[in-house]
Amino acid sequence: MTDSRLSVERADSRRIMLAHTLRKAPIFSGIRADALETLALGCSLRQVDKGGYLFHAGTAADGFFVVHAGAINVHRVTEDGREQVIRVFYPGESLGEVVIAGNHAYPASAKATENSQVILVPTEFFRARIKADPDLALCILASMSQHLRFLVETIEDLKLKQAESRVAQWLLRQLRSAGQDPDGVSAFDLPLAKHLLASQLGITSETLSRVFARLRAAELLAVEGKHLRFPDTAGLQAFLERAEA
Repeated sequence: MTDSRLSVERADSRRIMLAHTLRKAPIFSGIRADALETLALGCSLRQVDKGGYLFHAGTAADGFFVVHAGAINVHRVTEDGREQVIRVFYPGESLGEVVIAGNHAYPASAKATENSQVILVPTEFFRARIKADPDLALCILASMSQHLRFLVETIEDLKLKQAESRVAQWLLRQLRSAGQDPDGVSAFDLPLAKHLLASQLGITSETLSRVFARLRAAELLAVEGKHLRFPDTAGLQAFLERAEA
């Protein structure tokens, strides 16, 4: 077999392999097979060793990525140096699509949590493909919408955890001064209306109700009008510690 023939076969094998991974990505689920193979021609495969960075926040963006193997942790670093994980991406998932919409730098950092391979979809090449195949633009919009929904849900979860922490701390403070009811269970009467308590804690009445519902479901709280009973104060303390973790 000649070197040129071998080179062609390797290129074809690489294109087919990349197209296969792209096809598994939800972002490209509605794209024709021939369009994906054409897209694969402009893509490249990158190796990222465990702990190695795919990109850093603020660095110039050269495209977005689809995870081929391994796992990629996308995060921001807080002012005190802590790593705040936004999301971990696994094979078939895409990340960094925001750069296609005009961003010239990555808004967060990404590193491999294990030895990984990712497919780079170059920005300029992809923009050119959008002109030839407008359906690709819809893919990007759908993917960015999914990422936004994930972030909104994450923020809601964080807000609820903050609310759980505030409520649990307040309940435990009240219990420390309330003693026990006649049958030996820790309890006290709410000293103010629930909507006033919610306001005092800096949360909405609906959020307070959700936290109380979680505590009841965990059998950590029983509510009878204004009377609150706590069958397991150690469990309530553990609930607080989980909320603050």
